Amino acid sequence: MGKRQSVIASKLILGSLVTKRWVRISDKNVINVSDEILNDVLKLYNENFTEINEKRFTKYVRFFKRTTYVYTEKSEVKGYCLYYIIPSFSFAGVKKTATLYSFTVDNRCRRQGIGVKLLQKSILEMRMNSIDRVILYVAADNEAAINLYQRVGFEIKEGLMDICGPGKRCYKMEIKLDCKPATDDELKYGPFAIRDTLSPLLIL
Repeated sequence: MGKRQSVIASKLILGSLVTKRWVRISDKNVINVSDEILNDVLKLYNENFTEINEKRFTKYVRFFKRTTYVYTEKSEVKGYCLYYIIPSFSFAGVKKTATLYSFTVDNRCRRQGIGVKLLQKSILEMRMNSIDRVILYVAADNEAAINLYQRVGFEIKEGLMDICGPGKRCYKMEIKLDCKPATDDELKYGPFAIRDTLSPLLIL
């Protein structure tokens, strides 16, 4: 999935400041993007999406390296998920929203749990870093992706047009996070008990 709408540079700069002291979870497979693997990530992006905006994608990666997660195995990039973060200010305080801008797994590597692990680790890190909610936009006819997102805690909030492509209907989905410390099981398995409940057809 990839959200088409762009975010103005000032908001990106403000959001990137949120990640300056980002708390990370060590993982041998899920790492943050680096200049060395960026071309491989771009290759996956170009192979898996029809609406391509490589310039915008690269800009978001540059601003949000700490929230661009890449699954690698034996130096091969097999999937990624990219979030940008926008804080909002009010008398009640600061609220931080992360948007899953782009997420995919190499077609040759699907049904191996890679997508699940990317989502689990990234959402757990969001919670550990006091992100209030995570949102995403997904095509309304992409049932497999919708089911996957629901299984990791996302809920459909509303239907929208033109966000996922001209004339396309999509859903805005959201998961609200608490800021409790991660348990040992969450650090090992991820924040949601989905590892044994997913149908093989839904495992990315």
